[in-house]
Amino acid sequence: MIKEDSAKEEIVLKAQVLFQQYGLKKTTMDEIAYACGKAKSTLYHYFKSKEEVFDHVLKLEITNLRREVKKKVDAQNEVKDKIRAYFLAFHTGIMDKINLYRSVTLDIDGECLGLMGKNKDYRASNIQKFMTFERDYITRILEGAYDLGEFTKIDKDDIPFFSETLIAAFLGVMSYVIETDSLRDAEKLDKTVSLLTQQIFS
Repeated sequence: MIKEDSAKEEIVLKAQVLFQQYGLKKTTMDEIAYACGKAKSTLYHYFKSKEEVFDHVLKLEITNLRREVKKKVDAQNEVKDKIRAYFLAFHTGIMDKINLYRSVTLDIDGECLGLMGKNKDYRASNIQKFMTFERDYITRILEGAYDLGEFTKIDKDDIPFFSETLIAAFLGVMSYVIETDSLRDAEKLDKTVSLLTQQIFS
């Protein structure tokens, strides 16, 4: 089992580099196999398809990104700075891996690939898991600030709903950025996020 896990991890790490460089559509199982020094049949022993490999790569990237975001957030003291750090770090992390995240919304024959999957139930489940995780994280930040008297604009019971609204808005911005390459200017992004957080938390 340990050997099998190690082999899968190696495939995911090699594929991670290829997906980031070329995106999902242009990367093939042959190329992944070559990068791993394995036969393509070996890859199919561990993964059913290129899309399944991509799912594992994307989940790894999201885990790593969340770790970096938390580090940036924890370095701040005031709630407005924590939320600002959250959005800036998440945005920057996605822009650094734009080919990878653009593949999430790639449409082939009318179907969405990557973590979202071709199956609608699978796609909805993954979106819900992502939303729940991020909503709960923002909720913990805001509830902590509420308890300290730093954020009392809304009732504490409404904070989870407010957090979900923030995440939904952020995902909308991210989809727009991924599709159009807008807000890639770091200074413009910083100003936009600063203005928004000042309005929300002043």
